[in-house]
Amino acid sequence: MKSTHLFKTFILALLCQMAFAQTDSKESKPLSAACGCQGAVEQAIDKVTRIYAGFDDKVTATTRPAYDKLLKDVRTRAPKAKTEGECLKVLQDYTAFFKDSHVFMIWQGWVHKGVSAMEANARGTDLVQFKQLNKDFLYLKLAAFDLREVGKIDSILLANKTLLAQTPHLIFDLRGNGGGNASTSDEMAKLIYTNTFVYPSWDYRSSEEYITRMDKYFKSQKDTTNSYYKRGTQLLEKIKKNPGKLVSAGEDYQRRYDVDPKAYPQHIAFLIDKDCGSATEFFIYEGKQSKKVTLFGTNSHGVMDYGDDQNFDLCDGTFNLAVPWGRNGWVREFRIDNIGFAPDVRIPEGEKDWVGFVQRYYAKKDKAGK
Repeated sequence: MKSTHLFKTFILALLCQMAFAQTDSKESKPLSAACGCQGAVEQAIDKVTRIYAGFDDKVTATTRPAYDKLLKDVRTRAPKAKTEGECLKVLQDYTAFFKDSHVFMIWQGWVHKGVSAMEANARGTDLVQFKQLNKDFLYLKLAAFDLREVGKIDSILLANKTLLAQTPHLIFDLRGNGGGNASTSDEMAKLIYTNTFVYPSWDYRSSEEYITRMDKYFKSQKDTTNSYYKRGTQLLEKIKKNPGKLVSAGEDYQRRYDVDPKAYPQHIAFLIDKDCGSATEFFIYEGKQSKKVTLFGTNSHGVMDYGDDQNFDLCDGTFNLAVPWGRNGWVREFRIDNIGFAPDVRIPEGEKDWVGFVQRYYAKKDKAGK
């Protein structure tokens, strides 16, 4: 399936890079005279207010006093910030209010410092693993939801179809997977498929930026006959007619496959933890709809209520704001924001061998069923 949402943030890796960058000497670099911190802060406030799909969910009657207090604080501090590091702190204090890992600042001092998060990820050698543990268990690992790694998973699943069809249990290790630039592939979906996957329709915040970008995108498309083009252009027209509002993308999407739900592996364990976010949480949601999948571990990160992140330069581009203009349709039924998906089976704190825990769990369950 070609996803309508491109999950393109590398949140956890980026946050780690940010933490180390705080000691960089570039922080003392004077701000450009072309903008200044006051201008950057006002642009950030304006774009988040108009574009962020979660703004009205986050700034409510209850939280408004705290938000107004924050605005007063950052607007007081911004004119006093003379270096890039000082201004960065003000901007981060503003975006931190929303407690959403898809709302964050990117500083050019990080981008040019050594290897970027994306490059570091691309150089990883153990992001995808596959092995047979014994005659009853296979192990598959996906540590990044990038096109490169998802492609490797596809190749592994296709090359091992016979082995998969003979093995009752599969442990799918998603720990530490903070997302990436890909969605679930057809082979991944077929692996866990037992019944129709349903994806609640997303809502998008209408803004000048959305209209400009999507107008340009659809005008560049050569194939105007596919369903994605039709659905997207229809949404764009509704966006244009409803400035500032959240607009539904249409009907819920359904995904079906001609797959025997009784085919092996019959029991698929997803290993999840607090570092599972963004696109990984979307795969977890698919797993929750499968009768084969059981979630093991701890709660996931809790970041996928809002997505389809967009990046905007502030002033001269010294700072870049990431903010999502899409809201996941599942919020009409439940929310995972800062909570995450809870596991079906919580692995006790202190348990070091999660793979062994899953094997023991199923061995005990199989024994009880006899």
